[in-house]
Amino acid sequence: MSKRLEVKDLINIGLFSVLGFIFMMIGSFLAMVPVLMPVVPFAQGVLVGPVNMLYSTKIKKRGMIFIQSLLIALIYVAMGHGPWALLTAVIAGIIAEIILKSGEYTNVKKARLAFSIAPLCTLGNWLPIFISRNEYIKQMLEQGYDQEFIDKMLSVMPNWIIVVMAIVGIIGAYIGCSIGMAFLKKHFKKNRYGKIRFHGELG
Repeated sequence: MSKRLEVKDLINIGLFSVLGFIFMMIGSFLAMVPVLMPVVPFAQGVLVGPVNMLYSTKIKKRGMIFIQSLLIALIYVAMGHGPWALLTAVIAGIIAEIILKSGEYTNVKKARLAFSIAPLCTLGNWLPIFISRNEYIKQMLEQGYDQEFIDKMLSVMPNWIIVVMAIVGIIGAYIGCSIGMAFLKKHFKKNRYGKIRFHGELG
C-alpha cells in the first residue's frame, strides 16, 4: 500500500472534513444558551469523535489528520469566523499528526488520542473574545445579538476559561472516540503483542 495520499484518499479527507464540520456545528448549537458557551468544545468533541474514528479506518497515511484539521478551520474562516482557527488548526493538526505517526497510523489507541486533540483546531474561533473583547462585542451587536445575551455569555468567559475549554474539548473528543471504537469493533483487533490495531494490519 502506498504511503502517499492518492486521489481516493483526498476524496475521503474532503468528505470527512465536511462531516466533521457538520457535527461540530451541531455541537455549537449549545451556544444558543449563552451560559453554556464554555462547554461547546465538549459537545463538539463527543459528536465528532465517532465520525473521526470511522475516518481513521479509511486512511492510514501521513497528513490525513493535519489536512482535515486545516480544511475544517478553512470552512469556518469562509463562514466569517476570522483567521484564528487556522492558527489552532496548524497547532492541533501537527500534534495530532505526531501522535498518529507514533502509532504508525495503525494503532487504534494512538488514533483515539490523536483525534482527541484534533477537534481543538477550531479553538481559535473563541480567541477574539479574549484578545479583542470590545471589537468582538461590537461584531455581535452588528450581527443582531442583544446586549443581555452578550452580557450573559461574557459572564462565563473570563480569560482563563480558554484553558478549561481546551481541556473539556479533549475529554469530550476522547469520549466520542471511545464511543466510535465501540461501534466499530469489527475494524479493530489485537496483535500478538496485545496492541489494538486496525483489522487487516496486524503485526
